[in-house]
Amino acid sequence: MVEMNSSFRIHGSVFRNISFQQIQTASVFVLIIVFCAISAVQIPTFFTWKNLVFNLLTNAACLGIIACGMTLVMISGGFDLSVGSTTAVCSVVAILLLQGLARHGIWIAIPLALTGTALTGILLGAVNGALISYVGVNPFVVTLSTMLVFRGLALILTYGGLSIEVPLSLRGTSRLLYWGQVDLFRSEMHRIPVPIFFFVGVFIVCFYLLRFTRFGRYVYAVGGNETASWLAGVNTSFVKAATYTLCGLTCAISALIYSAQSNTAQAASYQGLEMKTIASVIVGGTPLGGGSGSLLRTLNGLLLLSVIENLLTQFGVPEEYRNIMSGAVILIVVTIDLLVSRTGRERI
Repeated sequence: MVEMNSSFRIHGSVFRNISFQQIQTASVFVLIIVFCAISAVQIPTFFTWKNLVFNLLTNAACLGIIACGMTLVMISGGFDLSVGSTTAVCSVVAILLLQGLARHGIWIAIPLALTGTALTGILLGAVNGALISYVGVNPFVVTLSTMLVFRGLALILTYGGLSIEVPLSLRGTSRLLYWGQVDLFRSEMHRIPVPIFFFVGVFIVCFYLLRFTRFGRYVYAVGGNETASWLAGVNTSFVKAATYTLCGLTCAISALIYSAQSNTAQAASYQGLEMKTIASVIVGGTPLGGGSGSLLRTLNGLLLLSVIENLLTQFGVPEEYRNIMSGAVILIVVTIDLLVSRTGRERI
C-alpha cells in the first residue's frame, strides 16, 4: 500500500508538471491541426506547395524574424512596442543608402546598404535597451515613446512620408531578398523562397543563444528574478540592453526583406506590426512577466496566427473581420493558459 501511494504521488507529480507546463504548447498545436483540417476540407488549394510555402510560410517568415528578437526581450521580462517603427526606419535607410551608393555599382552598393541597415537596427534597439536598462525607465513608456519618435524620424527621412524607390540599376538584385528562390529538390515546382532561409538562419542563431550559451541562461534568470540575478553577479543591465539590441537587428533584417518585396519604402508602413509580433510570442506561451518561454513555442504561436490569417484570406473575409477573429483567438488561447496555470498552482 505504501509503495502504491508513493508511486501514485510520483506519477501524479509528473503528470502535473507535464500538463501545466506544456498545456499552452499542446493547445496551440491542436488548434493548428484543427484549422488545417478545416482548411483542407473547405479549400482544395490549401495544401498546395504554392499556398503553404509561397504564401503562408513566406509571410510568416518576415514576421517570424522579428518574433525571434521579441522572444528574447519578453523572456528577459520586457517587451518592445517600437518594432514596427524600427522596421520602417530601417527600410527607409536601406533604400536611401541604395540611392546614394548606386553609382558605385552593385558590389559596393548592396553590401554597404545591408551593413548600414543592420547598424541602424542595432542602434535603434540599443537606444531602447539603454533607456530601459541603464536609465531605468519603464519598458512600456520607453518603447511607446520611441515608437512615435522613430516613426517621426522615418517621416523626416522621406520628406513628410513620400514613397522612395530602389534605383533601377539595383532593383533586379534587391528584389532577390524577397522574390529569390532556391531549388533544393531539383524541381521548379518545389522551390523555396529566400525569406524562409533568412528566418531559419535567425531562428537557429537565437535558439543557440538561448539554449546553449551563458547569455541565454542569464536572459531567463533576469526575466525570472532580476534582483536575485543581480545579487548572483549577473550584469542584468547589459543582458536586458542586449536583448533589445538584438531585437533591433531582427527588425533590420526583416525590413530588408519587406522592402525588397516592392522595391519601395514608406514611413507609414508596418503599423500594427508590433501587435502581431507580440501576439505570436504570447500565444506561443511566453508570458509578459518573463522568466520562461522558448523559440519553439513562439514558432507554434506564429504558425497558428499565420494559418488563421491564410484561412480567412482564402475565404475572402474582409480585413476588419480578420482582425476581430485573430484577436478573439489570441484572447481565448491566453485566457485558457491563464486559467489552467492558476488551477495548476492551486493543486500543487
